[in-house]
Amino acid sequence: MDWYWILPTILLLAAASRSSSTWSPFQSEQVKEICAHMTRDERRATAWRGAACGLLIALVFGMTAVLLGMVICRSALVVVTLWLLTFPLAALVSRKKWWPQVVRSHQRFLASTEWAQSQGIKPEEIQLYTWQK
Repeated sequence: MDWYWILPTILLLAAASRSSSTWSPFQSEQVKEICAHMTRDERRATAWRGAACGLLIALVFGMTAVLLGMVICRSALVVVTLWLLTFPLAALVSRKKWWPQVVRSHQRFLASTEWAQSQGIKPEEIQLYTWQK
């Protein structure tokens, strides 16, 4: 039985069913303003997006290390060591290839909210983070 899918599925459903906060520590003022005006459905879509993104990151980085470590070395200690050694490299590679697509996707989503559309905000005008120019 594929028991290892049970917990991620439960967490994804729990996160998506709740109306959670859209707060982020480095969120720009513009994004805070857009999020403050989100409808209930838009907040729910935001929760789904966040849960799916977190699950994707956990599966890609975590499960890769676990599977490689358990199959190749058959040791939990080696799995943790392998993960600690490969995670920075994987994060660096994903930042170059994957991150720009993620940023554009978030910008398009935020610009598609009712309030942003009523204000005439375009995706390329949205600064997601305080350090973004």
